[in-house]
Amino acid sequence: MPDLPPFESPTLRVYKRQRFWQILAPMMLVIPLALVAGGFTLATKAGQTRPGADVAVIWLIAPLMLFALLCMVVLGGMIYAIARLTQIIPRYTLQAQNFALRFVAGVKRGADMAVKPVIWLEQARAVLKSLFK
Repeated sequence: MPDLPPFESPTLRVYKRQRFWQILAPMMLVIPLALVAGGFTLATKAGQTRPGADVAVIWLIAPLMLFALLCMVVLGGMIYAIARLTQIIPRYTLQAQNFALRFVAGVKRGADMAVKPVIWLEQARAVLKSLFK
């Protein structure tokens, strides 16, 4: 099957613009702010570190981070799968649309063939009626 040409619709252009302003731009602003806040936190606690408290915090945060990593991997897999599907689906929806159009044409042809004798008889009756009037 030949590759389909790239499809550029108005809704796709709107989606791309929304993706930047609603997803990427906020992330580009929040990530550096979080890194800066983390740096300030580390800088202020540098002189008053308590090893026991730090180890306890690590043990409290580690399971949450593992769960968050698992969620990110699942989300990334879903995003990848949807991206692949949006590339593959148009071919199959085109095939389904062509099948539906052929089915509709067949139904119309069958309906016309079923009604043709009735129409022919009505025409013949009308001709005979007009001749003997």
